[in-house]
Amino acid sequence: MEKSRESFSAEVERTYAAVLERVSMVGIAAIAGAYLLYVLHALPLSVQVHDIAANWHLGADALVAKGLSPSGWSWVAGIGNADILSLAAIGLLTMTPVVCLAAASASFLSRKDYAYTIIGLLQILVLLVAISGVLTFHS
Repeated sequence: MEKSRESFSAEVERTYAAVLERVSMVGIAAIAGAYLLYVLHALPLSVQVHDIAANWHLGADALVAKGLSPSGWSWVAGIGNADILSLAAIGLLTMTPVVCLAAASASFLSRKDYAYTIIGLLQILVLLVAISGVLTFHS
């Protein structure tokens, strides 16, 4: 029984690692592609480089107030701009743990290990709530 449990744990770890490798590579490729679009000026910018340099000393709230930075989910409307696309690519890479946890949860579920399945799904839920900004408080 113990050997079977260890074998299954190793299988879940391999699944997690394989998904981690693939999703990370996709995220890195997305970042590289978005960066190339940015530096080659293949797409327009939402904020010009000279505006960024002139306001580099400002905090995030001041940049939002001046209209130089999107707030909340308003960045989605600007996804066609190279600078926003670069940030979205970084965001895609940060979603890697969510995808890995989903794969691990599916492995647990296929083994009918409901406790670990629920733990994995709760971790995904916590990450998604954190990403959503639902619990963000402004002063």
